[in-house]
Amino acid sequence: MMNRTRRWLAALAIAVLTQHADAASLGDMYTVTVPVTGQGESAQQAAFRDAMRDILIRATGRRDAADLEGLAPLVAQAGRHVVSFRRAAGNLLAVSFDGSTIENAIDAAGLPFWGPDRPLTLVWLAVERGGRRSLAGSANGGDDRQHVERAAARRGIPLAWPGAGDDLGRGLQQVWNGDHEPLVNAARRYGADGVLIGRALPTAAGELIVDWTFSSAGLSAETRGDLDSGPDLAADRYASAYASRNAGQRVEQLVTVTGIDTLEAYAAALRALGRLPLVRGVAVDEVTPDAVSFALTVRGDPDALRQAIRREGLLVPVDETRMIFGLAP
Repeated sequence: MMNRTRRWLAALAIAVLTQHADAASLGDMYTVTVPVTGQGESAQQAAFRDAMRDILIRATGRRDAADLEGLAPLVAQAGRHVVSFRRAAGNLLAVSFDGSTIENAIDAAGLPFWGPDRPLTLVWLAVERGGRRSLAGSANGGDDRQHVERAAARRGIPLAWPGAGDDLGRGLQQVWNGDHEPLVNAARRYGADGVLIGRALPTAAGELIVDWTFSSAGLSAETRGDLDSGPDLAADRYASAYASRNAGQRVEQLVTVTGIDTLEAYAAALRALGRLPLVRGVAVDEVTPDAVSFALTVRGDPDALRQAIRREGLLVPVDETRMIFGLAP
């Protein structure tokens, strides 16, 4: 038994030296694509302001962020904070901003900050047109799917769509009949954290009205609106859980995970901590025969971290006050 423990500790020591975990990040946290109308400096500056509005909403999770006293100057002077921009097809402008300036302004305003670590959301969208119903999936969806994806990109919400591994005919029927449990359960196959289900009907004017239902661990909501309102609903609910109330705090937090006696268990704990919202990095602080203490670089307070660990579900509380958790069986 002693030799086995020594072998495990030696193997873990090697793994610690060769592995480092960072939470999955949006590659374009401070880049957004917006329409640009016309040519010249004035049109470009207007597009910069629109882009900054989108970025502030994305970074705080608040739809009114651009109008708040502490952030409105960033919008008014958006051009000063542009790092790069380029024209894109369809009269679009892709704009990248200085992220440090934006984060510092959010911190100074005392506002919540929602970093680049974003949950993946599986979308089931059924649309009726001309008496025919279809489900937007990996091989179809056309303009409706693209519209939803653009709205989600503005809010920084990564999406997944049902594909060939799903019975799309049955999925369409389940969306329409309100049989949502199988659709929610499908999220596991996609590694999705939440599910957004929409049933869309045309109005007399040809516009779509969508009944949206959002579901994630501990979060659920419904709304009726246009195609944009689904991603907005998901983003609002995620932000209520994941945006840090103490945005300016960047601290190192020690978290101990018990029940780690194999490299597989170590890897599972490392992944679970590394993908948590608020966590910017994970390093190993101490190794014992059945536990590992991880030093987490966290943006936010300990309570927000505890809540994030609970929602993730792989780690169960042992002594939350001392930040000790165990691997779920």
